[in-house]
Amino acid sequence: MRSAPSRSMYGALAALALLGAAGLPAALAEEHAKDRDYPTLAVGTVPFDELGKDIDGNKVTISEHHGKVVIVSFWASWCGPCRKELPILANVVKKVGPDHLKVISINFQDEQKNFRIVADALKTLPITILRDTSGKAARKFDVRGIPRMIIIDRDGKVAADHTGYGESSIAEIVEELNRVLQAPQST
Repeated sequence: MRSAPSRSMYGALAALALLGAAGLPAALAEEHAKDRDYPTLAVGTVPFDELGKDIDGNKVTISEHHGKVVIVSFWASWCGPCRKELPILANVVKKVGPDHLKVISINFQDEQKNFRIVADALKTLPITILRDTSGKAARKFDVRGIPRMIIIDRDGKVAADHTGYGESSIAEIVEELNRVLQAPQST
């Protein structure tokens, strides 16, 4: 069982996320995003495990990170908020520590050239980058809008699911992430 990060780290996490998100515009008009019937994964359920292969060809699963909080983020090169989100999440990993948090970013069906440009720019960050060329992961997670962020707790269960969020959602997401990071692993 891993110990949770110190409480002082959470203040830094919240400040970092809020500062980083200050320039994050909404991917979809938030007024309308709330009205859309986007699918969400039910809190407490176990999500689809196999996510695909990383840029080095290694198979990536959620279960291999059991005991850590995992963020699965679907993105595309044309999505400005997505491109801003990934470095912010990488900074959160640096602040909280890779023993406590894993970010897995899944590219949503970009062309190879566009994917490679963004992946090369992000390759030094502490996030795992995947390319979902077939759309298999997107179908399993029923992705219909991006950015899409699924927060998975230390026991491998869905803690939160967000689609098409923007600045007004950041405080809620930070609060959820802090809550999940503070919770001990139960299994």
